[in-house]
Amino acid sequence: LSCSAIILFLQYLADSTQTFRMVRWMMGGLSVVGYSEVLWLLPWVLGGSAALFALRWELNLLLTGEELAASRGVDLARLRRQVLLVTSLMIGALVAVAGPIGFVGLIVPHILRRLVGHDHLFLVPACALGGGAFLTLCDAVGRTVMAPAELPVGILTALLGGPFFLWLLVWRRDS
Repeated sequence: LSCSAIILFLQYLADSTQTFRMVRWMMGGLSVVGYSEVLWLLPWVLGGSAALFALRWELNLLLTGEELAASRGVDLARLRRQVLLVTSLMIGALVAVAGPIGFVGLIVPHILRRLVGHDHLFLVPACALGGGAFLTLCDAVGRTVMAPAELPVGILTALLGGPFFLWLLVWRRDS
């Protein structure tokens, strides 16, 4: 079964109110977030950020290339598993509350790498702060552009992320 088939099946079983809430959640938004959700997310985000910050030296070595990182003692398989586990737990918790808000993790790190460099000592905290600032800005635009209606932030980030992704593909090919 594909995930979209499961989602459609769940929508089929739901009543109209539940279906509306599912569709709104799938658009991604910050309107459902209150203090209780923030407190629930805090250990996931702080713990994950601390774990990624602890791996910053190995991640920096990985930027030099896999062979050089392995020759310097980085266990590539273990590092990949750790980063995948930590980021999956963080993102899973965030998506459970706010829905899937795409492209923030693509746009923000690529822009910030140009501003703060590739060193994860600076890049990890910059991405945490920059991602929050970017999401806040997108949410503010989404709340004002169609006032009094509210454009879900996930739609706005998708509208920005698609062209940004294409620009990255063209830019990578040219350089």
